[in-house]
Amino acid sequence: MNTGRRLQLFLLGPMVLIGLVALLVLYGSLTSMRQQFEIANTAQHNDLQVMADAAGFARDIGLIQKRVATALNGAQNGTLNELQLYRMHSAIVNDLDTLGQHIEQLTSSALVVDANHGSAKGLKQEFESYRRFIIMSTDALAVDPSVARDFMEQGRQHFRDFSIFASSIGVLLAQRSQERNAMQAQTFIRQAKQVLALGIAALLMLLGIAYWLARRASQSMLDLADALHTLAGNQNTEIPLPRVEALHKQGQGELGRLAGAVLAFRNAIERQRQAEATAHQLAFYDTLSQLPNRRMLMERLKLALDGCARSDQRGAVMLLDLDGFKRINDARGHSIGDQLLQQVAQRLAQTVRANDTVARLSGDKFGFVLAALNPLPQQAASEVEQIVVECAQSLAQPILLEGQTYFITASIGITLFDAERQSLDALLKQAEAAMYRAKNEGRNTYRFYDPQIQAHLEAKVSLETDLRLAVEQQQLCLFYQLQVDEQDRVQGVEALVRWIHPDKGMVSPAQFIPLAEESDLILPIGHWVLETACRQLSQWASQPERAHLSIAVNVSARQFRQRDFVEQVRAVLASTGAPAQSLKLELTESLVLENVEATISKMLTLRALGVRFSMDDFGTGYSSLQYLKRLPLDQLKIEQSFVRDITTDSDDAVIVQTIIAMGRALRLEVIAEGVETREQQAFLRAQGCSAYQGYLFSKPMPIGQLEPHLPPATTPHEAQATAPE
Repeated sequence: MNTGRRLQLFLLGPMVLIGLVALLVLYGSLTSMRQQFEIANTAQHNDLQVMADAAGFARDIGLIQKRVATALNGAQNGTLNELQLYRMHSAIVNDLDTLGQHIEQLTSSALVVDANHGSAKGLKQEFESYRRFIIMSTDALAVDPSVARDFMEQGRQHFRDFSIFASSIGVLLAQRSQERNAMQAQTFIRQAKQVLALGIAALLMLLGIAYWLARRASQSMLDLADALHTLAGNQNTEIPLPRVEALHKQGQGELGRLAGAVLAFRNAIERQRQAEATAHQLAFYDTLSQLPNRRMLMERLKLALDGCARSDQRGAVMLLDLDGFKRINDARGHSIGDQLLQQVAQRLAQTVRANDTVARLSGDKFGFVLAALNPLPQQAASEVEQIVVECAQSLAQPILLEGQTYFITASIGITLFDAERQSLDALLKQAEAAMYRAKNEGRNTYRFYDPQIQAHLEAKVSLETDLRLAVEQQQLCLFYQLQVDEQDRVQGVEALVRWIHPDKGMVSPAQFIPLAEESDLILPIGHWVLETACRQLSQWASQPERAHLSIAVNVSARQFRQRDFVEQVRAVLASTGAPAQSLKLELTESLVLENVEATISKMLTLRALGVRFSMDDFGTGYSSLQYLKRLPLDQLKIEQSFVRDITTDSDDAVIVQTIIAMGRALRLEVIAEGVETREQQAFLRAQGCSAYQGYLFSKPMPIGQLEPHLPPATTPHEAQATAPE
């Protein structure tokens, strides 16, 4: 062998040896990683199987519960004879034995033994108690159904405890699986780093092809390492790994198999998380309606109570029971009944607010938790009432199922709660009592557990109904209160709407005006007041001694915010022939400042017609001089609460002085309402207030009683006859 050959062997020998060693180590590492992946995959599969078995127990016992309930109902109504009851008893006993064997297998599995801290023993004990009572219940059906029902209720208590232990085991299994996944991920990452370091060493030692191969291998390993990091940190049920999938399709040998193992591991994690999501769904959601179940409702109710304690707000619990559902379910079958419940669940879910909860409790009974309500009981009840009305309107829509139309109504019970800690079960019982009261009083209605709140709402509904009739039957009338100048000469009147009920007599405006504001009745009432006042102005315009009189008309926010309000005023002035300069519209501070630019635009348009404006109850809001000087106002009206004590209260006196000075600075007339004594009038006159309104001059009175207080009217013919020649 010549020197060149020896030198070549000398140079290439160590490189080949190093390359062989590196390949052997690489092969061993890859093989070890593959084995780890396979072990993890097998363990993950076993874990998922155990978790699936645990999640299925609630469903299996639910089916047994349903069969027991069917047997009990059959025994009570006599539709099942003793032989049939015995057969059902035997079938239930067999099902319980089979389920007991599954539970025994579960609690003795290695994963449960490793992860459990006593829940498995409790699970077995509660199941045995549950099985004993259910067997006793079905065994006693043919003898005494009431005894059977008692046994069944005791069995249900153990079923609830069993469900808690089953849920606890599920959580422990999930935690154990997560710990195992984390450990496997760390092992895989550590081995991947070792293989990567070996690849880097090979890159330095090998030339040419060795460098290229090592670079290629290191890139693949980086993809695998990134995939492992993604698997460890991603909590989604679907985890995309496009680079590893490409490596699995294109790669050959150990890298391709390793990529396949990573993908298999990913699939196992996805199955685990899907199983966890399924277990959570079964534990907290109703399988038929997909709404939260009773357990979730109780959790949300507890959170709502805690929220009331923090924010000093109120909440409410509602129970809704469908009227006549059993009749439809029995006549048309369970399939139609289930579809009907699903439709109802969808409608109810759409009516509640984002922070509220609606749940299906059992059968055709639904529960609501309404949070963040008004701290005042009456206002909170009104908010709940709006939601109830929306629910009733939604349920009132016909439901079309398999070519047939169904109509459904509901009876609803409501109870309010506040920051005072109350029992969850007590709140549900209160709502249930109110719901049964609604059923007993005719169904298709709602009742509050608090009798005072219920009476208030019923009175409100009755008053609103009467008010609608009052508008239709023209029971409303206008009263007028005088407005005088410094010499007590009448300059005009304020129009005040009054309601004379045929049975109740005079109804206070404090009762029906807020009710009209809440409903749509304020619009026709406001238009009627405007039209009646303008008709009176037209009559006075034909009488020279009264042509200078004005009428102030209060305008509500809803009325003023109508898009065609200006056109309405223009049309009323044209139809009645009233002089626009004699009409004075009184606006509140809150109305004027709600949308300043739009308000000014409307006021300027009406001002161009000749209509004047007064700001009512000035001083009670938060008016800014910046806005006041831009508003086309003619008058400021001092609120009567400031006038009442101006002679005895220095604070009120200063406020009134400031308002009068502000009005004079803005070149506005100032009128004070609520003037009852000459001392008050003298004080106001001394400060520069030149117009007054109050009981000192007249109470509000109908037009017939107002006539003697006005300047005597003279017809145009009489005026011509008395004119000097």
